Amino acid sequence: MKLSEHHTFPYLVMIIPPLLWAGNFIVGKAISDLHAPLGLSFWRWFLASVLFLPFALKPMLRQWRCIREHLWQIALLALLSVSLFNSFAYISLQYTSATNATLLNSFIPIFILIISSLFLGEKISSRQILGVAASLLGVVAILTRLDKEVLLGLQVNKGDLWMLLASLDWALYSILLRYLRPKALDPVPFLGVLLLMGTLMIYPALLLNPSDEPSMPLNDTTITALLYIAIFPSIVSYLVWNYGMERLGAATGGQYIHLMPLFGAIMAVLFLGEAIQLYHIVGALLIGSGLWLSLHTSKR
Repeated sequence: MKLSEHHTFPYLVMIIPPLLWAGNFIVGKAISDLHAPLGLSFWRWFLASVLFLPFALKPMLRQWRCIREHLWQIALLALLSVSLFNSFAYISLQYTSATNATLLNSFIPIFILIISSLFLGEKISSRQILGVAASLLGVVAILTRLDKEVLLGLQVNKGDLWMLLASLDWALYSILLRYLRPKALDPVPFLGVLLLMGTLMIYPALLLNPSDEPSMPLNDTTITALLYIAIFPSIVSYLVWNYGMERLGAATGGQYIHLMPLFGAIMAVLFLGEAIQLYHIVGALLIGSGLWLSLHTSKR
């Protein structure tokens, strides 16, 4: 039996996207002053397309009939995932802190449960609700450092609203992925079409917003940052996320988003020399408990 066919494999590999996306938020915030948000979003996906299409072009041509038959469904998924989510997130980081953005990003699993329950008639168990609540408390513990003054000091601004919109957008993508993704289309050509269509749909927004034209200086730092966000949070994470959401479903797979703040805290310890604090341990335990509650229900 191949490892990818083992029933535990999707649960394990779904750790990868939040790990890489946590890095994307850090890098995106670090270079937010060097590049307008729509320009950063466009060049991220343009570079990802250039790097990925040589591997995806032949499979895309081989399955062109399937792509053509489901072109509108794929276009909607490309709009939600590639074009809108990342553009909204980068706009958000122009006006709000990475802390606020990460906290609001954790509303994705909540939006998934609400939409799935209200509009798709999916049954949401009490364990899943408790799991979301526990994980969200863990996120809050890490982001506020168990200091109520930090929590009370968080202020809502237009950047927070943009991130909330981005979270809702990603929740819709995660849900629709299971219904609109052509089953006969292999993962590599599917992602290739998503990248190509999503990038093309961002470009008209650039033309309508001259202030968002590329202005980032090209140096070792910015080139490294662009390569990172083009390869890992874009290509690798999307391949794994699409795979996991198909097999686990949106309600279960969406819980992994809560790992992003935890991974962000771990990165700060490893790369920035920060010490492990009590709030790291409390947050990790709560997030782990929340995931266990949700995933234990699914595996049963």
